[in-house]
Amino acid sequence: MAVLAERCLGVAICEPEIVVLCVFILANLPAQVAVTPVLTPKDVFSITREKCLVAISDTLLQQKTRVGKETSIDRLLDLADVAFREEPNVVFGVLNFEDFSMPSGEKLEFNQNTKAPTAVVFHQTMENYLNLTRVVYRGSGSVADFIAFVNEHCNTYRAEDGRLTLQGLRRKALLEDLFKVEQSPQSVTISQVFQTPDLLHSDKNCLRKDGSDVCHSSQTIHRGMEKLHDIPQCERISLPSRHKFFNEYLARSRPVIITDAMDNWPAMSKWTTEFLRDRYGDRYVHVHLTPNGVYDGVEPASIWDDFKLPQADLKYTPYPDLILVRPAVLDMKFSDFLDLIRNVSEGKMKGVSAYVEYEPLSYDIPELIDDVEVMPFLENTLQAMTGNPINMWLSDGNTLGKIHFDKFENFLCQISGEKEVILFEPHNNERFYEAYILQASRTYNATTKEFLGAKKPSARTGVFSPVDIQQPDLERFKKFGEARPMSCTIKQGEVLFMPAFWWHEVQSRPSPTEHRNLAVNFW
Repeated sequence: MAVLAERCLGVAICEPEIVVLCVFILANLPAQVAVTPVLTPKDVFSITREKCLVAISDTLLQQKTRVGKETSIDRLLDLADVAFREEPNVVFGVLNFEDFSMPSGEKLEFNQNTKAPTAVVFHQTMENYLNLTRVVYRGSGSVADFIAFVNEHCNTYRAEDGRLTLQGLRRKALLEDLFKVEQSPQSVTISQVFQTPDLLHSDKNCLRKDGSDVCHSSQTIHRGMEKLHDIPQCERISLPSRHKFFNEYLARSRPVIITDAMDNWPAMSKWTTEFLRDRYGDRYVHVHLTPNGVYDGVEPASIWDDFKLPQADLKYTPYPDLILVRPAVLDMKFSDFLDLIRNVSEGKMKGVSAYVEYEPLSYDIPELIDDVEVMPFLENTLQAMTGNPINMWLSDGNTLGKIHFDKFENFLCQISGEKEVILFEPHNNERFYEAYILQASRTYNATTKEFLGAKKPSARTGVFSPVDIQQPDLERFKKFGEARPMSCTIKQGEVLFMPAFWWHEVQSRPSPTEHRNLAVNFW
């Protein structure tokens, strides 16, 4: 373990978040201590926010100390440390598996009929702040076996001598070729974009009880989007060849707008509001509603004063003062929905915004699928790439989909109106403070046409960013100031390719003649 100790001495100053690990590992040397301290649950969660932790059994190390001579576990650690010396996201530690428990109280349970584990790999899942993915190692003790185990579960590619494997070299080359916004001539950071003091801090009391929104009023949103106009724009190209698209955009994870990919789509001329109402008006669709046009935004928890947040749920999030606000949901006839968005868009109805989001055509209106053609460069590959059906997005047009990411490659195809998409690359996710955030859903009375408050918050939600990119609080979320935005505005007949995992926020605007915004996408 001397090599491991030497490594800790070298990183303790520059990587303060793992000082505690180094203390434990150094203290484990037989000549220095008699008792080996172990990591606490708090230590494990702190480290695994950004790193993959390989926890070695404290019981095995104590057995080694009692024997008083080097054992296979010593050789395993020394040789494994050589293999992972240059791997910044892999950290070794010592843990008492029998006493360890999650913050939720869950114990590490192992099958009594099998031998005790030598090591456990921990890394956080994106779905749950409190739970860690953990994989048990009960291997033979060979170095090759152990290194293969760490490689598999920490997503690394190291050989026994510390060099990259062939797969690792290929991966490195691909990563080095990934598109980065900073490569654009006009690239700027968020800190440079938002230099006006009144746009640097979020209002702590955004919503009134009547549902009206101070932070996300049309004037405030316009000011925020106006600031974000002066940033690099997506490249715009005509229909690419299969080779060009796969090598220059898909493989490099580079967003691009394709200006003529929908020229031959029947949907472009066929899907008028009148056609949809006459043919499919009796079908039911899933409608999302908000009082302000903002969808899935993060707001201060203080606005929900009708009830108290469950204390048991607050431990699931590092941001107990914030809530992800979900829209109200109604099932209504398609014809009623079309009338609603026309009335909203024409100003005949106030205080409500309606949106049919990610509505799978194959479930509700499968007849429309034939009006959407697969783009030539994606023939025979689209289903393999996206794995999902065609989805419809239809609204009054004045909607703002707050910042999030999708884990699929995304082709957003604009049929009516336009969308301005602000994109951020996924290479530095720590800048977005992604976390497990409590959620609350609005409720809506269709008879009185009023928003009545919210349902009880739920601790069971996905991972989101607490950052408001329109009005970033750069005092609280300082790292977001280093993020570099890119703007991609698609108009009628254009397609935006959004690579998987890119953060994005979508401002929709209605067609001036059709009073709606209509798009489809393939995920």
